[in-house]
Amino acid sequence: MQRETVPIKTLLLRIFVPAVVLVSMLLAIFVYNWLYNTIIDGFDRKLTTTSALTGALIDPVDHDQLMRAAFAKEASDMVEQSAPYLRNVLPIRRIRSKLDLTYLYSQAVGGSQDVTYILDGSEGDDHSPIGSEDDLSDMTMKGLYNAEAGRGIFVSPIEYQEQWGLLKTALAPVYGSDGHITATAGADVNISVIQVATQNTLFASALIGIGSILACLLVALTIVRRVAGPIEALKDDALKLATGDGHASSLAAGPREVASLRDALAALAEKMAQARASRETAAVRHENDADAALLLQEVRLNSDEIIMLTQRDGARIFWFSGGDQNVETVLASQSMVRLAQSFLKNPELAKHWRTLVDSDHGACLVMHDREQVIELVGNADVTVRCDGRELSLTPGFPIAFDAAVDAVRVAAGGYVSLAKGRM
Repeated sequence: MQRETVPIKTLLLRIFVPAVVLVSMLLAIFVYNWLYNTIIDGFDRKLTTTSALTGALIDPVDHDQLMRAAFAKEASDMVEQSAPYLRNVLPIRRIRSKLDLTYLYSQAVGGSQDVTYILDGSEGDDHSPIGSEDDLSDMTMKGLYNAEAGRGIFVSPIEYQEQWGLLKTALAPVYGSDGHITATAGADVNISVIQVATQNTLFASALIGIGSILACLLVALTIVRRVAGPIEALKDDALKLATGDGHASSLAAGPREVASLRDALAALAEKMAQARASRETAAVRHENDADAALLLQEVRLNSDEIIMLTQRDGARIFWFSGGDQNVETVLASQSMVRLAQSFLKNPELAKHWRTLVDSDHGACLVMHDREQVIELVGNADVTVRCDGRELSLTPGFPIAFDAAVDAVRVAAGGYVSLAKGRM
């Protein structure tokens, strides 16, 4: 059964996309928690400062007088219209309104319930008349006792109170005329106010999470494209080499490791192309050599044999092949043999030997015996042996000889005796 192959881009995306989503979600959660804690801390500092400021603004003498009236159950309408009450409650109302607090008040421990309210900055249905009583949670009561004992300002967590709902409270001490703590100033904020702020935080966190996902996806896609693209191109090149195509593409960019593999693959492709070209050249040469050998057997002629074309005007004219043994040189040699025979039958034709000889596949050696001069006609490197001495010939530059020339060497081959010249 053939295994299912998955493209590398798909594999990388399977890894990167879940990682991107997970990281973005964790980042959004972290941002939300950080902003939420910052908001709560801001409310804590706001409630702490406000309750402490309220406790400091309350006049001790007036507050002692109002406490006595509250515990004596005097008529609240009359007390709240008195100068001591208004003198202290009006600043509290302005502070509560400016800071957008739910409740701002003072209270004292005692009465038929846990606490008795003295001053209340709220108005309307939320207003608690002086002398009103209320039960608080155990945690709030413990914090209130600590505040009255001088152990610092108490800030409660968000907790449910039966009469007021979910609140966050801060309690600061209120001093009496004798210099001792006699009550506490409370500042409350309703959970709805906090929820508005946290909802905005949640929305901001969601936007940050979405932005993070998009940014990370963009980065992931860029990485996938930069990594997978060169690797896929490298795979295609390897497949081309496997099918016999020695061409390897050149990529403009890619990771260093991929670039190294690409260079190695390109070098291998070049070697394969060179080897294939060498094999093809060798095959062609071998075929030509085989054809030439077969042709030589058929015509019974050596390609390096020197052919005497004609003898006239005291000069002997020899033709020889100037190249390697192949079909063309063999045919050229055979043609020159036929031409020599034609010259023998028709001496007038020999006058035009320079025009009729094959100068593409050989050259002519002209030996003027009377003048003792030898010259080369054509393009070939020729060395003659004269009485044991070697003389190099160059086309267009005749040289003199003082003894019989007995052999000729063409290019880097061996000497061939003129006595073997065929006619």
